[in-house]
Amino acid sequence: MSHIRMTLFLACLLAFGAAGPSAAAGLALGPCTFEGLPKEARCGTYEVFEDRSAGSGRRIPLRVVVVPASAPQKHSDAVAYFSGGPGESAVEDGSWVVSILRQNGPQTRDLLLVDLRGNGGSGRLDCTELAGIESRQGFLDDFLPAAFVRSCRERLSGRTDLAQYTSAIAVDDVDEVRAALGYDKLDLYAGSYGTRTALTYLRRHPDRVRTATLFRVVASDARTPLQFARTAQAALDGLIAECAGDAACHAAFPRFREELDGILRRVEKEPVRVELTDAATGRTFELRFNRDGLAQMIRYMLYDTNPASRLPLYAHLAAQGDFRPIAEHALGHGIGGWSSNGYFLAVTCAEDVPFIREEEIPAAVAGTFLGDFRIRRQQAACKAWTAAKLGPEILAPVVADVPTLIVSGERDPVTPPSDGEKTVRHLRHGVHVVVPDGAHSPGGMRGWECEGELFLQLLEAGTTEGLDTSCVARMQRPAFALDFGDPEVTVAVADLDRLTGTYRDGSGYEGRVEVVDGKRLRVRFSDGTVVYLPTSPTRFRTAYGTSGLVFRMEGGRAVAMGLERSGQVEGEELKRVP
Repeated sequence: MSHIRMTLFLACLLAFGAAGPSAAAGLALGPCTFEGLPKEARCGTYEVFEDRSAGSGRRIPLRVVVVPASAPQKHSDAVAYFSGGPGESAVEDGSWVVSILRQNGPQTRDLLLVDLRGNGGSGRLDCTELAGIESRQGFLDDFLPAAFVRSCRERLSGRTDLAQYTSAIAVDDVDEVRAALGYDKLDLYAGSYGTRTALTYLRRHPDRVRTATLFRVVASDARTPLQFARTAQAALDGLIAECAGDAACHAAFPRFREELDGILRRVEKEPVRVELTDAATGRTFELRFNRDGLAQMIRYMLYDTNPASRLPLYAHLAAQGDFRPIAEHALGHGIGGWSSNGYFLAVTCAEDVPFIREEEIPAAVAGTFLGDFRIRRQQAACKAWTAAKLGPEILAPVVADVPTLIVSGERDPVTPPSDGEKTVRHLRHGVHVVVPDGAHSPGGMRGWECEGELFLQLLEAGTTEGLDTSCVARMQRPAFALDFGDPEVTVAVADLDRLTGTYRDGSGYEGRVEVVDGKRLRVRFSDGTVVYLPTSPTRFRTAYGTSGLVFRMEGGRAVAMGLERSGQVEGEELKRVP
C-alpha cells in the first residue's frame, strides 16, 4: 500500500463502483492536490523499478490520474492518453482531453493519465541547464547546446540510469498501471510523439487495446529529425502557393517567397537582435537570430494554421526590418521548461538519431530552407548523452487488427500524411483521414471539433466500419492575416478592474486576469502567461494578433471569458470563480 491513507483507498472503491478500476497493492487513488484537473479526478502514485528487467534497485514513482466517467452507465474499458514531445506530461494535458471526452455529452469511460517515467510528476528528467528565458538563445543557435547536454548527463547519471528511458519500457510501466487498476482494455488516444508511444503499446500489448486514435502519426521508421527539412519545405511551398492563389494575400504580399528568402540571407550575413519583454515578469531581454534560428522559427510557425496564416505578414515586416513578431513567436518554443528535456534526449538518442545514415543526409536536405541544421545539432547532442542501445527491429511497422483511426494534416511540417499512409497499411482495421490544408495542430482551423467527433465515434462504436468522416469537409484554415487586427484603444482602469479575477472551465483549466501598466491585461493561464491589449472594453488581443479574449458581461460584471483564435471563440468558456 502506498503512503496514501487506507480511508482514501476505500473511498476510491466506492467512487468507482463495480465498472471502474479495482484496487491493487501499491496504487490507491485520492483527491488531487494540484490544479488543472476536474474536481472529481483521483490521483495517486505507483512505483515501478527503473530497471524493469532486473526487477530490483531504484524505483520510479509514476504519477497516475483517473478522471472517472460522468455518465450514469459507463463502460469498463478506459481511455488512455499518450502525450507528445517526447517529454510532455499526460497529466498536465488532461484538462483538454477531458473537454474532448465530454464534447458531445457525459463522459462514458474513465480517462487514465499516466506521466511516463522521466516526465511530468514521474521522476522528471530535467536538464535545468536548458530551461528558462535564457535558454531561448541556445535553442535558436544550437537547438540543444552540446555542452549543456553533457553537463545535464553528468548530473543526472549519478542517480539515474539514462538507458532505462525508452518508449518500450515506458509503455510497459503503463500496462502495469492498467493491470493494477483492473482495466481489461484501453482505448488509446495520442498525438505526435504520443502516437509512437501508443503504437509501441499496441505492438507489445495488442490484447489490451480495444481501439486506437492517432493524430499526426510518427511512422515507426521516421528516424527524426531526418525528414524534418523535406517535410517543412513541402509545407512552406504549399503555403506559398496558397497565398499566391488567395486574392487578398497575393495583393498584400505579392513577393512572399522572395521576402522569406531575403530575410534568411540577411541574417546569414549578420544576426539580427531583437529586444523583448517577458510577459510573466516584465523583464526585458534580447534574442539574436542567425540563419539557423530564423529557419527554425519559420518551421515552427508552420506547425499550426493560425501562425502559418501570419507568416506572409511577419515575413513582410521582417523584410522591412521589423523582426519583433517572429521573435515574439519564438518565446513559445524551446526545449527547456515546458517539457522533460532529459526524456526527449533519452528517447531520440536511442530510437531515432543512431539510425540516420550519413549518406542519406545530403538528399534529405538539398534545396530546403532548414538544411541539415536539426540533424547535425541532434547528432552532436546525442554524442554528449547516454542512451539505450536498441536494434533496428524498432523501425519495423506495427502490425495489428485493432480498429485504428489515423488523422493527418495535409501540410504538416513534421509528421506528414505519408507517415500516416505508411502506418495504416499494416493495420487491418485502420482508417486514414487527411485534413485538407491541415497542419500539425488543428488549432486555428474552423470546424476543428471534427477531430474530436471522429475520436468519439470510434470510441463508442468500437469499429472503423461505417465511420462517418464527412465533418472533415467543414474544416477550413483561417484567412491569411493582413494586419494585427483591430487597433488598441484606451479603457479606463476601473473598467479593466471589473474583468480581473480567476476564470476556470469545467476541466479545471484556468486563467488569472490582472491589470498591468494600468492599460492592458495579463492572464496567467495554467500553461503560460500572456499579455493582451484592449480593442474594446470587453475584447482584447495580443500585440501581434495571435489570439484574443472576449468577456461576457452580466449586470456590469464579467461572468465568463472566451479564448479566441482566428476571430472565433475556441472550446469551452472559462467561468469566473466567485
